[in-house]
Amino acid sequence: MNGLQLPEGVGLTALFAAYARAQETRRTDRLFADPLAEEFVVRALGVNAEGRSLPRLGPAREDDSSHLWNGLYSLFSARTGFYDSYLLDRVTADCRQIVLLGAGLDTRAFRLSLPVDTVVYEVDTPGVLTFKDKVLADVGAEAAIRRVPVETDLRDDWPRELLAAGFAPKTPTTWLAEGLLMYFQPAETDRFLDEIGKLSAPGSSLAGEYLTRRTRLTDIPISDDSDRAVATVFVSSDQGGPELWPPSEWLRAHGWTGDGPDLVDELNIAGRPVPELFNPHKPDALRLRLFSAALNPRDDRPGTANR
Repeated sequence: MNGLQLPEGVGLTALFAAYARAQETRRTDRLFADPLAEEFVVRALGVNAEGRSLPRLGPAREDDSSHLWNGLYSLFSARTGFYDSYLLDRVTADCRQIVLLGAGLDTRAFRLSLPVDTVVYEVDTPGVLTFKDKVLADVGAEAAIRRVPVETDLRDDWPRELLAAGFAPKTPTTWLAEGLLMYFQPAETDRFLDEIGKLSAPGSSLAGEYLTRRTRLTDIPISDDSDRAVATVFVSSDQGGPELWPPSEWLRAHGWTGDGPDLVDELNIAGRPVPELFNPHKPDALRLRLFSAALNPRDDRPGTANR
């Protein structure tokens, strides 16, 4: 992104996700609608959201699944719909304390029809949340439920900050780690999941996504300068995440039971093209699994991860 100056503390990955949600919202066959996403993009770029090394806002070019941005756009859109359904299912089951870990520029507290007694904790760095809150205030956005920003780094003592913000550890929690695990080394993901478990009451659940391995530059088709810039961010950010495959094995080792669909299956169900980045016919194909899991009863949880 040569020459692109983002607001202090706002990362490119958060902006990429907002860009994808804005694209999806403009489609007539959209999987979800996020009217606020374009506001973040426009204000972050300081222009009318066209060009500037990012793909132009507008419908994705479905006829070119090899284009890297189309691949990432497909990923962001498919996972957003999956997590929307997960959250709505959980609040319908009366699990209405939600924690968005690495919330980024997510606006579910505003755009989803959540019961009025829902509380949403948005955990992210001060830079991201300061920018986000400023844009929300500027456009007059108001959540119909209680929204609590929690400024902290997820590699620091984030449980202490979450508790200080009013989080109730004895209340069942709906956890969401969207687009997050790949930023951690394997040992960090194990510790992270254990920290979530310690804060979780019976009846809690967790959702996230899980790559089979670290992304390599050789996985990524590069067709233009924007692809090259996006690829650099994507690969440099990917620290590998958990090591056990499938996700059900990793979750079970830490006291959770669950699994979920492969990204390719989600895209096929949605009638969207499979990006070349996740082409299942490649040797040693990069795979991504979306998952949701329930916390096991305390007696069924292992004392330590079975690594």
